[in-house]
This record gives sequence, C-alpha cells and structure tokens, in this order.
Amino acid sequence: MAIEIKELIIKTTIINRPVDQNDEADFDKQLMKEEILSECRKLVQNLLRERRER
Repeated sequence: MAIEIKELIIKTTIINRPVDQNDEADFDKQLMKEEILSECRKLVQNLLRERRER
C-alpha cells in the first residue's frame, strides 16, 4: 500500500551558539534527528488511521 504525503511543514528555530560548543553539536544533531523521525512517524500513523476510518 502506497502512502502519499501531500504536505510537509518544517518549523525551525535558529540559535546562534559560540564556536567552542562542538561537543554538544553531535548530541544536538542526534536529538534533532530523533525528533524529526518521531514527528514523521506520528504523521504516517495518523494518515494510516484516517484511511482505515474511511
């Protein structure tokens, strides 16, 4: 079964950080990745649920 995602909304917040905080950069990237994947999973689950209800 194919799922078509017609709309993708990405909200961002840009924070300027000092250059010396490279240790947290890898952690921040991983956290951001997990948040994006979590949100995508929720959207796909909602789409599947809506299709079953129809």
